[in-house]
Amino acid sequence: MITVGHLAPMGCWDVTMLMQLLDNELYDTGHTFKHVEGYPNTDDGCLVVIPGRYWFEKYDEISEALARYPWVLAFRTGDEEDLFDLTNIAHPNIRWWVQTPRMGIDTRYGTARRFGCGWTPAFNRIEFGGKDLDVFLSCQNTHKRRNQAFVALDQVRCEKVVQATKGFTQGFPPDEYAAFMARAKIAPCPSGVVSPDSFRVFEALQAHAIPLADDVSPRPDYYASGFWHSLFPGGAPFPLITTYEQLPGYVADQLALWPANSNRITAWFMRYKRELSQWLRDDIAALK
Repeated sequence: MITVGHLAPMGCWDVTMLMQLLDNELYDTGHTFKHVEGYPNTDDGCLVVIPGRYWFEKYDEISEALARYPWVLAFRTGDEEDLFDLTNIAHPNIRWWVQTPRMGIDTRYGTARRFGCGWTPAFNRIEFGGKDLDVFLSCQNTHKRRNQAFVALDQVRCEKVVQATKGFTQGFPPDEYAAFMARAKIAPCPSGVVSPDSFRVFEALQAHAIPLADDVSPRPDYYASGFWHSLFPGGAPFPLITTYEQLPGYVADQLALWPANSNRITAWFMRYKRELSQWLRDDIAALK
């Protein structure tokens, strides 16, 4: 039994994929994990989940708390702004996983594992029927990249459901949203507010839809394109958007290739989730 300490706040959507991994719901990791709030009360090694944007000014506190453990596998989550500098944490035997890393500029991560924000809870279990929608997008229209996506989708002639929402979680109810994604062949995935990473990419993958992933941040000071190929070992197998004027062409091309492209991407994603389990096993074995 290995204890996992979760620093507050617990239960955020961006740890859904991580919790599935630690609960052996992706693939069997060979370990059993016990989840606790705060730092684990153990003299053994442990895992610690640190929501970066809430803890980036508390490096001394974290280092002092972790000093009691002979080994630590730490996960920096919920920090697309890249506020938490993991090099400020002092421990002689620690390994890191970094969620939504800032690629292209920040070199602080070293050998840390890099992983995305994952899917939301409604996508832990998907009910599949027919793929009767060509395109599905429901999101806020709150920055330039998303606006460009909506403008481009107006030019796409196909079976589609496109919804601009008033705010985060203010569109379709979660189960209805997941059902639309499960019906879709293609899911345009405009960038998040800071990072190109988004729940939508992983939701599409979970729902066997083809993500058209934004590879450009709406913040020109953040980084250039290349996020998704940097995030995934071996590169991303799905289309990457840098110019939204090309979106109608991407949709037409992917519809022409469907379902072979969907089968290939879905098989890749299954291997990727298995690889996450192998990473976890390897890191724990190396730390012990």
